Amino acid sequence: MNTSRRVTRRDVARLAGVSDAVVTYTLTGTAPVAEATAARVRAAIAELGYRPNATAAALRTGTSRTIALLAPVGSRRVFSNPLFTELASAVEDAARARGLDLLVVTSIPDVDALHARLRDLTARQIAGVLLLAGGPVDRGSIDSFGVPWLQLNSSDESGANGVGVDLEAGAAAVTRHLLQTGRRRIAFVGDLERDDRGRVEARRRGWESACRDAGREPGPALRSDYSREGGRAAGRVLAGLSPRPDAVFAASDLIGIGVLRALRDAELRVPDDIAVASFDGTWEGEYSAPPLTSLRQPLEALAEAALDRLVGGVTGSTLLEGTLVLRASSG
Repeated sequence: MNTSRRVTRRDVARLAGVSDAVVTYTLTGTAPVAEATAARVRAAIAELGYRPNATAAALRTGTSRTIALLAPVGSRRVFSNPLFTELASAVEDAARARGLDLLVVTSIPDVDALHARLRDLTARQIAGVLLLAGGPVDRGSIDSFGVPWLQLNSSDESGANGVGVDLEAGAAAVTRHLLQTGRRRIAFVGDLERDDRGRVEARRRGWESACRDAGREPGPALRSDYSREGGRAAGRVLAGLSPRPDAVFAASDLIGIGVLRALRDAELRVPDDIAVASFDGTWEGEYSAPPLTSLRQPLEALAEAALDRLVGGVTGSTLLEGTLVLRASSG
């Protein structure tokens, strides 16, 4: 059927020999339709190339088929972070498998900004909201908007409704690996001053407990911004210490890659002079020089669990286990 005008639900109904309502029921599943009838409707949709109007559907059903992923920082910082891009991609795949679209919203630094965004999203009949860890969380006020939500990549410290990774256990696993390679003095690098809801502190605890369990005094803990540049600055400090640690646990891949650069600038050999390992397991660590040992966050499993809980209306906190990926930086 060739036509310059938009194909409507009524066109589908006429071709299938059914009412407009039956077309709607077939598309939305809001009422039972005989399989033979539904098959005729689907065939008519395919023949006409009909595409439902998502906005109109939202007005009819009271919701849309779109979920929002809200990030606390600006787009430049968000999209320069491989962890976020990989996580957002995993969420998009999980959403699409459930017939949902994904909207990414950045620059939500405080509760006022969060409320403004939520007001806008509820006006659009958004189906649900995922809050990226590190942003503002005020459970009572978020609940008042009446939109299904949870915190994505949350930590146990946040106390929020969410899905995340056991950060302390993962950090301990990385540190134990460094100890098992014969390292005796392991430094920690992370942004403890601007910790996002205890996520860095959980990694620091895992590092410290693994050192003490092995009878080793934890090496120095250095502050670094959550960036490659911050890691490089901390790496310069490490390279100049005397005595110098023989291993470094970086709280993120971004920091770890910056540390590697600083050690290379100082003509130190990794892992011969000093071993380096980190947390996140992003693709960037696979291509660093040398490739970076890291605790891989199970991003696909996180996304699947988040969507299952969001769609199913399940509340509470769930922590998943990461996987240690061994590469050349740790020997």
